[in-house]
Amino acid sequence: MIDAAFLTQSPLFRNLDEAERVQILIIGQVRSVKAGEVLFREGDPGDGLFVVMKGSVRISKQSATGEEALAVLEPPAFFGEMALIDMAARAADAIANEDTDLFFIPLQELRSVIDAYHKLALKILYALCEVLAQRLRETNERYMSIFTIAQWGGSNPDAPLPLP
Repeated sequence: MIDAAFLTQSPLFRNLDEAERVQILIIGQVRSVKAGEVLFREGDPGDGLFVVMKGSVRISKQSATGEEALAVLEPPAFFGEMALIDMAARAADAIANEDTDLFFIPLQELRSVIDAYHKLALKILYALCEVLAQRLRETNERYMSIFTIAQWGGSNPDAPLPLP
């Protein structure tokens, strides 16, 4: 029997009551992976989402110079949720950064639960919106940092400021 406490720590599921968490536990499964194991690659079908229970997962993209890590996710983070929204292919690679335990929730089963339990659906979708808004703000800040560095990296400090 799995300890459901990890779901109360996850931003996606912490607002669910006990009966709602049971519905999530019923459809999910624990997966243990070794360091370096690829969970999915960019372009793979989005078949579900993952909650990090123990260990860490690296989310990365391939560039001309090799792998570029976008984030390293630790408990209680989740990833793979974009498939729930747009049913598109994976947007990045997910690789176990170390030996890791994950809770995998298949997309079709989650959609069935969301269709059957509207209150649960609202709680999950609201939490998802909160997390995505936070991630967008963080991305905007990183983008502006990169933009600022690119603008000022080699410029003359006495020159007038360029307009964005």
